[in-house]
Amino acid sequence: MRRPDLKYLRPLGHALIWVLWLLFAAVMVNVLGDMQSWRSWVRDHALGLLLWRMGLYAALIYGWLRMRARLLQREPENRPRLHRTEVAGIAALVLLEVSNTLSGLEAS
Repeated sequence: MRRPDLKYLRPLGHALIWVLWLLFAAVMVNVLGDMQSWRSWVRDHALGLLLWRMGLYAALIYGWLRMRARLLQREPENRPRLHRTEVAGIAALVLLEVSNTLSGLEAS
């Protein structure tokens, strides 16, 4: 019997550990930190955080366009389904940013 190829598990495990560590750190900041000072810090650094998110979105779009081209070469019949998925993803990100903007305006 042939053993399954498990070489993808190591990077997946590292990514999972990082995600769990960041989640733990975020929870600890919220539990131990003063919420008013946290909100003040976020409000004071809103522009930097927005630029950071825009950079992440740009990297995500770059990677997606490269992957999309390869996917459409391999499976061109999935173009309509892929388009719907892209529209849904963009709509989710736009709604997230609009929500962030509106909640920031309410806090002012």
